[in-house]
Amino acid sequence: MGKIGIYLLANYPSRESFIEAVKICGEENIDFLEIGFPFSDPIADGDALEKACCDTLARYTADDAMHGLHKARRIFPGKIYVMTYTNIVYSPGIDAFAGKLGAVSGIILADLPFREMGPFEKAFKRHGIPVIRFLTPESRDADIDAAAQGACEFVYFVSKRGTTGGEFGLDRETQAKISRARGKGGVVFLGFGIKDRKDVETAFRYADGAVIGTGAMNALSRGMNGFRDYIRRIKGV
Repeated sequence: MGKIGIYLLANYPSRESFIEAVKICGEENIDFLEIGFPFSDPIADGDALEKACCDTLARYTADDAMHGLHKARRIFPGKIYVMTYTNIVYSPGIDAFAGKLGAVSGIILADLPFREMGPFEKAFKRHGIPVIRFLTPESRDADIDAAAQGACEFVYFVSKRGTTGGEFGLDRETQAKISRARGKGGVVFLGFGIKDRKDVETAFRYADGAVIGTGAMNALSRGMNGFRDYIRRIKGV
């Protein structure tokens, strides 16, 4: 059985609802959380997550997002990864940002190409924070091999071309690239487009885990009871 991760945007749809969603994920034994820090130009995000970012930025600051992360870390028993964009990290300086971040299981920088990760990996390593490596359906064999070998935690494989949301599917070329990464010793988690139990089961046939973002955020926007029910359906309970 693969691992399931849920994406939550810090302080969305409110501080209180975000923390309640973190508690529900803990109670329902979700394996890990991917907590997003909102950004004004989230190029990897589809319409639903982009709107959530805009709504959150209109109400909360970057410091609020950091405080939300720290509170989530105190109440969630599993691993927590932070997902954001390089400008948020680079503007204050990587060391300053990492110092505020504190102890997390890793950071995911959605717009950072694998070939440009070196300086970021080196800087975050000083703070004991792995940078999660990305692969996509366009990744070349040499990059797949390099990303899988020595990767910390897992390799995040973007399952489809484009942005988050939409339909989930794996063509044969993408399946082969995922298999290559796993064959080189990498633990591979799939993300983008995974929204229901059927998608999760498909992901588990080819990878070691699945990350659910848009589907979870849409469920959360409809209230806590609906969110808990959605988490249970995703887990096949």
